[in-house]
Order: sequence, then C-alpha cells, then structure tokens
Amino acid sequence: MQACRNQTETLMLDVLGELNNPRMRRDWEDHLKACEGCREERARTLNLLGRVKHAGMPPELSAEQADAMAKTIGWKLRNERIAVRREPGRRFRLVPVLATACAIIVVVLGGYRLQQYLSVSGNEMEMSADLMLPEDLEIIKNLDLLKDMDTIEKLMHVVDVPENGTGTEQGAPETQGMHPDENGKRYA
Repeated sequence: MQACRNQTETLMLDVLGELNNPRMRRDWEDHLKACEGCREERARTLNLLGRVKHAGMPPELSAEQADAMAKTIGWKLRNERIAVRREPGRRFRLVPVLATACAIIVVVLGGYRLQQYLSVSGNEMEMSADLMLPEDLEIIKNLDLLKDMDTIEKLMHVVDVPENGTGTEQGAPETQGMHPDENGKRYA
C-alpha cells in the first residue's frame, strides 16, 4: 500500500523530528491510525534514516592510530608549505607588481620634471608672449633700453641746465629739432 500524496510533507516533518505544531501533530497521529500506507512509509523512512546514520558514523580509533594519523597529517602540511614556496608561478605574480611600481615612479618623476620646467622664470614670458600684441611684445623686449634712455635724459637735463638755473629756451640751438612731450621735456 502507498502513502497519501497530500501527507508527504507532514510525513517528512515527523520523521525528521520537525513536526512541532500540536494541532498538526494530533491530525497526523489520527491519520496514521486510519492509513496503513502512511504507517508503512513512515516505518520504511525511519529505518532508512537509521541505516544512513549508522553508516555515516566513523569508527573509533585507538590512541596509536590517532597519533599516527596526526603525525601523517602534520608531515603532509609541512611538505605542502614547502612546495608552495618552491612554486614557480608565485614569482610571476611579483612581476606585475614591480612593473606597476616602476610605472608609478616614472610618472611621478616626469611630473616633477615638468613642474620644474614650467616653474622657470623665463618660461612665463615665453608662454605669455604668444598671447600679447606685437607692439607690446616689442616694448617689453626693449624695456632695458627704455630704462637706459630715461637715465640718459635725466643726465642730459642735469648737464644742459644753464648757469641762471632755468631750463633750456625754446629757440636755443641746443633744443632745435627736439619735440616737447606732455611734461614739457624735449626729445629728439
């Protein structure tokens, strides 16, 4: 006789000791009293689980057998550690790490050198010269000459001052061919 298909879940819960609901337990026991197929299936399943549990239990070891097994396992573990150290594949894992470190060093040094190149004082003038007008650029290039000309002009005024203390006259021969600027000074 076969077990009822609608009671399979309850049968498994009962056999495994998981049928904890009192109402379900009462209903299951009433069903087992009435159903021969479920009783036989329950007995077969309990018998099977008992045989599996008995077959799965390891045999008892004597003290000598346990010591011998522990020594063997320790010996194998030590040999595996030594074998791992000698493994040639491990060295190749180090190569990508070293290559990455070298690449980082090259990038850092390149950035440092670029920073030094860009921080040189002459380079600002070269970089901004592209953005300037040609007339302004010519004035900046000749700035030292203009400063020297200003010094020469001051020297000329000191030297050309007549003895009476006044500046040179408009019609004086020393000032002919000179043009006055906004301050009244004369230039050639």
